[in-house]
Amino acid sequence: MYNKNVNIKVKKRFFEVMKKTIVCAILAVAGVFSLHGANSISEQSPEFFIKSFSALTVGYDKSMSEKTIKAAVIDSYFRELVANGKIIRWNKSSFPLKVYVQDTEDVPGYYREIVMSAYQSWERASEGFVRFEIVESPDGADIKNYFKDISDANTPIGTQAFSVNGNTFKDSTVVFRKKDEKNHNLDSKQLYSSALQEIGYSLGLVAKSPSIYDVMYPIGTKFNTEITPRDLKTLTLLYSVVPDITNTPISEEEKAQLFTASEILATLNVPVDDTTNPDEVVANDIATRLALAEQYRKRAEYDKAAEEYQAVAQMKDDRRSKSEVYYEVAVMYLDAEEFDKAKSCAEIACATDMNDKTEILSALIDYYMKRSNSAVEQLDAILAQNPYNKYAYRLLCKIYRDKHQENLLNATIRKYGRTAGEIEE
Repeated sequence: MYNKNVNIKVKKRFFEVMKKTIVCAILAVAGVFSLHGANSISEQSPEFFIKSFSALTVGYDKSMSEKTIKAAVIDSYFRELVANGKIIRWNKSSFPLKVYVQDTEDVPGYYREIVMSAYQSWERASEGFVRFEIVESPDGADIKNYFKDISDANTPIGTQAFSVNGNTFKDSTVVFRKKDEKNHNLDSKQLYSSALQEIGYSLGLVAKSPSIYDVMYPIGTKFNTEITPRDLKTLTLLYSVVPDITNTPISEEEKAQLFTASEILATLNVPVDDTTNPDEVVANDIATRLALAEQYRKRAEYDKAAEEYQAVAQMKDDRRSKSEVYYEVAVMYLDAEEFDKAKSCAEIACATDMNDKTEILSALIDYYMKRSNSAVEQLDAILAQNPYNKYAYRLLCKIYRDKHQENLLNATIRKYGRTAGEIEE
């Protein structure tokens, strides 16, 4: 009897693994076009990587439907990018970009390693949409990274600037502080987060995302250490637009396949922006409701934002999509430290659809409320039941990083890294 039960469990486990493998393969193929999948290049077979690279190099173009472009814009911060000024980006033919990272003995050795790993993360997350080549000399480098003494305590960890002349630029220069404002060595997590953002600037993402989870959200949060689908969609949209400023001219043939910024924004047809009084807008569709919710959220009118999000949830067709909206509202209230409202929204999200994302909400609330031990207990239990839950895995790793518990962090990576996915070191 015992052997029979064991055999049944083995078969059940086998079919679960096969099911997840098939689903992951389908999502990976879909991710070629939508950039939802940000898997490591090293995990792809050579044949699949070639196909992925070819598709992603094209990005969004005029052969795609207006609906596809509209969906990408809604789930990105392209509007903030356009509102920030002229479009500046590299000619795609310039990739791989040559990157110089200063090797100097007066900073800890991990500084250079962390900055280089951030470049690898952008390349890996974009599945080769952007590529880099590390060079040992700043001469001829496209992006130059230096570590310098900065006396002004208000200067951020990293700063970036293009060398612009008219409608062209030559290169991008990134400068990192050698010490923090207290004259201590930079924390590895802070430096990594800053490096990801400065690379984003160097690629042309010269805008701040309104989402706390995105890399291009202002430095200083504990969540923006992973490149998100929103970051990637914004990047891809950026490289699907004719730039105002670039390093080398775009050919007329390529321009014919690219959009203008106004053409992309026209797909939204949503009468809401930073100059709009959202109280005067009549919303009858999901896109307008989401735009209103974003505006109210920016203005810290969280209850009004929640009303718009709730309207969006009611307009969604399936339980999973509805639960994702309520999840977002819960996170919004957590950011605002309105914990009771966050708990209520979390309960609705879980009751609507219990999935890998909503399952961690209770632990996420404890994390925000600085009850790390409780959060860890819940996340351990979740992962014991479902070692494929990447949200639980990432949050658990964040907690151990925040508490500088390297042994527990490494043990978690060894235990769940192969099932729940990779995190950036």
